[in-house]
Amino acid sequence: MHKIFVLDYATFAKSQSLKQETMKTEFAIWMVSFLLQRKAATKETILQEWSRHRNEACSIHRNTFGNYRKKAESLFDTNIEYNPRTQEYFLEHPEQVTQNSMFKWLLQSYTASNAITRRSKLKDRIMLDTTSGGEELIDTVTEAMEKGRCIHLVYQPFWDDPKERCVEPYFIKLFKHRWYLIARKPDEGVFRTYCFDRIKSVRLTEQRFRFRNDADAKTMFRDYYGIIQMPVPKEHIVLKVTCEQGIYLHTRKLHPSQRLIHQDDDYMIFELYLKPCYDFVQELLSCGSSLEVLSPESLRKEMEETAEDLFHIYNPQTNEPQSQLKSPQKDGE
Repeated sequence: MHKIFVLDYATFAKSQSLKQETMKTEFAIWMVSFLLQRKAATKETILQEWSRHRNEACSIHRNTFGNYRKKAESLFDTNIEYNPRTQEYFLEHPEQVTQNSMFKWLLQSYTASNAITRRSKLKDRIMLDTTSGGEELIDTVTEAMEKGRCIHLVYQPFWDDPKERCVEPYFIKLFKHRWYLIARKPDEGVFRTYCFDRIKSVRLTEQRFRFRNDADAKTMFRDYYGIIQMPVPKEHIVLKVTCEQGIYLHTRKLHPSQRLIHQDDDYMIFELYLKPCYDFVQELLSCGSSLEVLSPESLRKEMEETAEDLFHIYNPQTNEPQSQLKSPQKDGE
């Protein structure tokens, strides 16, 4: 009986510790989000709003508040400063949070999921898109990234048999509802992209690797639209778009280099600087007749050929030979 009690107490203590850590993380994310909106606030205001947010009275000890504050600083790699004159807390460099894609995604996901969780009665009235899966692998992969350890994975390409790989995990990218691992193959010294929903298994190995200081995620994908990288030249691309479609592109840019250079009552013209790979071309085609490529001529020609292919597919009675459906780029593995 005594042994059972000890085990039950240990389980209880562990669950309480986990609950406290979860609370600390939740408060840390909420506090940063709150300070981004309010710019600055006193401790009393922060705790009052936290209680309102949780819909329950919350009393946090001074030391606990300090620990929660440190958790927020650690989680978002920023400083939460205190102004003794106004007795307010504020983010020292809020742009470090708002300009970081991972921090923005974390805040947006937390805000949305928390609001939905607190209003579970609306579950049949809120419609969400899901990813293609693989989230269960993120913990192992990020642990390997943090510890500088290689991972062994079994990867199933769409057009080939499963392959076993030992790779150095460098980056994770979320694109079009799919998670991707960008990893380096130590035997070849090249980077490969692996879609999480095609990784059948992954495990941590004892083999260590040294992260290359010249490797940078933003630089690696700076000249590309999405996840596909091809050895094509960087181009100055000019797009003419109807205003109805253009307003969507204006508020949700195709690429960080995108800039609006002309607008009238009918059309908007954008310019971009990137390497036009398969996924970028597919995104342009998804706009249908609402978008026209003005330059470069090579991309305009590619769009024209695709339009001709579509015409012959849907008009097989024409005398022109019917073009075959084009397949996307195959896995690099």
